[in-house]
Amino acid sequence: MTDLNSLSGSVLDWDLSAPLLWSGAVCRPVTGSGLPFQAAVSVLLSPGVLGRKHVDLFLQEAGKYALETVMAGHFTESGIQGAVFVHDRFDSEFAHSLKFASWDIDALHVGSLPDPRTPGVILLDMDATCVRCECIDEMAKLAGIGDQVSAVTALAMQGHLEFQESFRRRIALFAGKSAAVMDEVERNLPVMPGFGEMVAKAKACSWRVAIASGGFDRFVGKLQREYGLDYVTANSIEEKDGLFTGRVLGRIVDSRVKADTLLMLREKYGIPVRNSMAVGDGANDLPMISLAGTGVAIHAKPVVQEKAPVAIRFMDLQAVPALLEAALLLTRLQPGS
Repeated sequence: MTDLNSLSGSVLDWDLSAPLLWSGAVCRPVTGSGLPFQAAVSVLLSPGVLGRKHVDLFLQEAGKYALETVMAGHFTESGIQGAVFVHDRFDSEFAHSLKFASWDIDALHVGSLPDPRTPGVILLDMDATCVRCECIDEMAKLAGIGDQVSAVTALAMQGHLEFQESFRRRIALFAGKSAAVMDEVERNLPVMPGFGEMVAKAKACSWRVAIASGGFDRFVGKLQREYGLDYVTANSIEEKDGLFTGRVLGRIVDSRVKADTLLMLREKYGIPVRNSMAVGDGANDLPMISLAGTGVAIHAKPVVQEKAPVAIRFMDLQAVPALLEAALLLTRLQPGS
């Protein structure tokens, strides 16, 4: 037996030469090879120290749902600490409770994680996901129509207004405004912390990284060039004589296009559903999130946090490479790995 009181401080200091099976007030090392069960997976992620108190809170919550729980291991990735647990079954109510737990860490419970040893794809939203702003709102502020555009943006992202209609309304407000505002937004594009680490981790695992944005091709193109993204799609706004006309060129990238993009990428690269991830924050990201093997809401609107399988509230994009690292940890514990 292992006395729980002997486990203190950061989980990274805990001896997990064998996975720990938790039962009541004590835990014991798992004997034999592999894990006794793996019908579901939970991951804890902390931007600081992931400690005993966090594990205690997690185990208390799991106990409410009578889940058998094994601590499979711990890791560090992209400057954050993580711990991986497996369970005898998946419980949707437990998963929901973790998304709204009043802790200072991110916690998630899913049926499975991807297999980073084989090719996969990560498809991301752009605004407020890959960059720390809504680009159209930044353009609007520079053009002197910030309040009008922000009001329509908020309705769309909260699911109160159909995206195509809201997008056309916002673009129409730019009619006659200088197109030079795009130059300034592009120069000062605030990339989300962890974006570079996410791309590097994905490429190290032979995964593809793509963006499907309801914003503008000008800005996703910059990220594609600078980070070597595999595919991007976004909207084009018409200009004439240095001024915006208030019209959109071509199709509008809405929720359906985002979902279709994920399906296209999976088919193009022969990627199984399990190895697809979709990451976003707005209501128009929900279709692609629901189609992904691992759907992630990041700093999301309430409706998205509610419906997405995974909700990240404290981490930024560091959470994505951390999830891949958690998945790698589990594959190393499988017999024959």
